[in-house]
Amino acid sequence: MKNYNHYEIEDFLADESFADWIRGVDNESSEQWEEWLRQNPFKQELVHEARLLFQSIQIKPGKQIKDHEVEDLIFDMQQRMQPPRSVRRWPLYRIAAGIFLLMGVGVVAGVYLKKNGTRKSAYQQLISCSEKPLTERKNATDGSIFIRLPDHSSVVLKPGAKISFDPRFAAQKRVVYLEGEAFFEVTKNPDRPFYVYANDLVTKVLGTSFVVNAQPGGEKASVAVMTGKVSVFSRNGPDTRETKNAEQLAVVLTPNQQVEHRQGDSRLLKGIVTKPRLIQKNAQVATFDFSEASLMEVFMKLEKAYGVRIIYDEETMARCPLTASFSNRPLFEMLTIICKAVEARYEVLDGQIIVYGRGC
Repeated sequence: MKNYNHYEIEDFLADESFADWIRGVDNESSEQWEEWLRQNPFKQELVHEARLLFQSIQIKPGKQIKDHEVEDLIFDMQQRMQPPRSVRRWPLYRIAAGIFLLMGVGVVAGVYLKKNGTRKSAYQQLISCSEKPLTERKNATDGSIFIRLPDHSSVVLKPGAKISFDPRFAAQKRVVYLEGEAFFEVTKNPDRPFYVYANDLVTKVLGTSFVVNAQPGGEKASVAVMTGKVSVFSRNGPDTRETKNAEQLAVVLTPNQQVEHRQGDSRLLKGIVTKPRLIQKNAQVATFDFSEASLMEVFMKLEKAYGVRIIYDEETMARCPLTASFSNRPLFEMLTIICKAVEARYEVLDGQIIVYGRGC
């Protein structure tokens, strides 16, 4: 029997022998599950939760799933639950060659920096271009700190983060420079837009709440929206003078969407936050109880609850019936189970969820 000690809930749900055991199918694998559970009592709580979740949804008996298919399913799901990034599996000899190459580049870079002095960080370059004196606030503590800005907007600075801003916000634009991670709640003022400069990313907002994370060193920055709507674009050059059409190429983000940018890459990678939050917090929405509901009704409810668009072939899938009961389950976990029930799969693309399936 396989070693199931590393299994999580989604692994149990994808295992056909586990499904047979829960359905009460009397075969050799079912007896092995009973024996495995006796030998691993610490897994009883996890198995119990997987059993309840499996029994709360009607899943069609499907074709036998091969091991490599299950591994691919788990791999794809893990990638969907991470912030968007390029994923590629490299042969071992290429990884080794890459390590030696990076070591060589590191030595050269170290010699260069020692010879030419330490380069300014993106944050230091940004604040040095300001025409007005700035106030700087740093978080040197182990916890988050709360800061009230001149326009009554608020910032929660994470440990190690720092911001600089005009102490009077006298200009037409309200501008904040950030290094590290911070949560912003912006006071609405349509006549004076609010800008956050973080590494190579610029976030423009009229009034909303969002998280900006600008890693020290300037290599990476990201923006995730909690409420409202923001536009994000990449600045050009080390100062705040964007090119004429930079803002016209902005990516618009709505709740539970995020964008990530890496230094030297002109692309803005739009995706969905790792753990989408309910934008409608009422008991009826949070439970997600479905009884012979059409897939169209299910997806419409999820879209309304999380503010994330779900795209699928309505002609073939809209009428597929689903009976399920979810309570306090993350969005991606619900989608995994729903897709399993209707023999479909999903992926996150450009801040949307795309569901692929043959229909009912």
